[in-house]
Amino acid sequence: MWMKLIRSRRHEDGQSLLETAVAMPLLLGIAFNLINLGYFWFMVLTLAAAPRQGVQYSTQGGQATTTTSSPSTTAVSNLVYENMTNAVHGATTSNTSVRVCTSALGVDSSTHIALCNSFGPAATFSAIAADPEAPVFVLNRVDVGYTVTPLIRGSAFNVVLPANMNFHRQVSMRSLY
Repeated sequence: MWMKLIRSRRHEDGQSLLETAVAMPLLLGIAFNLINLGYFWFMVLTLAAAPRQGVQYSTQGGQATTTTSSPSTTAVSNLVYENMTNAVHGATTSNTSVRVCTSALGVDSSTHIALCNSFGPAATFSAIAADPEAPVFVLNRVDVGYTVTPLIRGSAFNVVLPANMNFHRQVSMRSLY
């Protein structure tokens, strides 16, 4: 009787090895996709914060309230790049696009839209709409575009998420000047 039990357990060992070999790639694929999904969510949060801080600096100046001049578009883009490069490993001025529209550059007299400067690689940003309360107010805008690649690359792990995702964030704020 004991011999039969020992023989039947030997066959079960092979079955459990086969079940593990079949289930392991599926479990690893799910785990790696969850890691990539968490990284993409982190990128969404980072891309929400960087242009927000840039447009706040653009409208408020980041200086004493007695100052009546707006910061330059270069200073605003440098602040956005600094936020991106400090938060995201691999983000540089060569792979992050920034567009800064501010009243410091001037305002188009017919549309009442602030003029813009673009920094970084060429990106396709959406058209700019005028402020509904123009000409009393002028909207300052900061756009940031960034192409995110997953932390864990490979065709087996791109089942849930694509290999690259283009993120874009635009933040607008009325100027205090």
